Amino acid sequence: MTDQPPQDESDLSEEPRPGIISRIISGVKNGLISLLGLVVIIMIAAGPLWYYSELHRPGVLGEDQRIIIPEGAGRVVISARVNSAGIRHSVWVYRLEEWRRGEDYRPKAGEFALPEGTSLDQALSIIHKGDSIQHAFTIPPGQTAAEFILALNSDRRFSGVVTPLPSEGDLMPETYFFTRGTDRNRFINRVTGSRDVALASLWSERQADLPYKTLDEAVVMASIIEKETALAEERGLVASVFVNRLRKGMKLQSDPTVLYGLVQDGQPVKILKRRHLDHNSPWNTYRNKGLPPTPICNPGYDSLKAALNPEDSLYFYFVADGKGGHAFARTLTEHNRNVKAWRAIRDQAGGDAGSQ
Repeated sequence: MTDQPPQDESDLSEEPRPGIISRIISGVKNGLISLLGLVVIIMIAAGPLWYYSELHRPGVLGEDQRIIIPEGAGRVVISARVNSAGIRHSVWVYRLEEWRRGEDYRPKAGEFALPEGTSLDQALSIIHKGDSIQHAFTIPPGQTAAEFILALNSDRRFSGVVTPLPSEGDLMPETYFFTRGTDRNRFINRVTGSRDVALASLWSERQADLPYKTLDEAVVMASIIEKETALAEERGLVASVFVNRLRKGMKLQSDPTVLYGLVQDGQPVKILKRRHLDHNSPWNTYRNKGLPPTPICNPGYDSLKAALNPEDSLYFYFVADGKGGHAFARTLTEHNRNVKAWRAIRDQAGGDAGSQ
């Protein structure tokens, strides 16, 4: 028997049971851990899928885009440029992919074409390959050095300041391809180098006994031929006329040389008048015997070839025939008839010109 009064059974049933609470807390913890584990498993499983999706998902480019990667650009800049082009992605995906590709992945500076729908994976490959967009710059035959410099300096696809200026006749007219940002001086060196290679090859195959003995003189002659005719089939004949006149000690009497001298003296004209033939200029071959002191333009390959391999003819004169070509003559009498015919055509057009 005990001294304590007996306890009510209802009181015993309401007393807390520590074991049950512990089991509840433990169960909650285990559930949370399981849930967290499930989330981690899902993330681990979904991560590669998300990464793959980010990498290969077509960009939102509605049309072809161009992207410029500056020299020395880092991953943040490159990622931002790619994003701005419409290829949306996380910078972390870019960094991870750059790391995954390893040391062999080297983004190149330049301007790149991104076709419509390009993915991040494709964009990175394009930038790594380095096939920068090629731009075209054409130097037409007969363009002067001054005209070339004006066109080059006006083209914002190039960089740098031209120093020194190229000399007349040093350029090789043709179409050149270059990448955006090319230095102007480097481009000029390429153009002059092309001329030197072509001229050296033609010089080695030149006719014997030409009345000019140096490369520079050959370029001067070629520049006159270039300005006298735009017809490829006429260049050899035009060259033969000037070669024949030089051999006879006759003045070349070439209109383009007069026009060039007027430009050099700050007196450019659109239409050559008879009074211009008396203009006192070292380039005026109506006043001076022999070749002018410098070329009057940058002659093309065909004119260089004609100067070094002129046709064999007995012609000493030529004048425009009114049909886009020229009428050639052996004697002054024959030439005067051709001139008369040309003047009739010229007068109808309201012009004036000289003749060889």
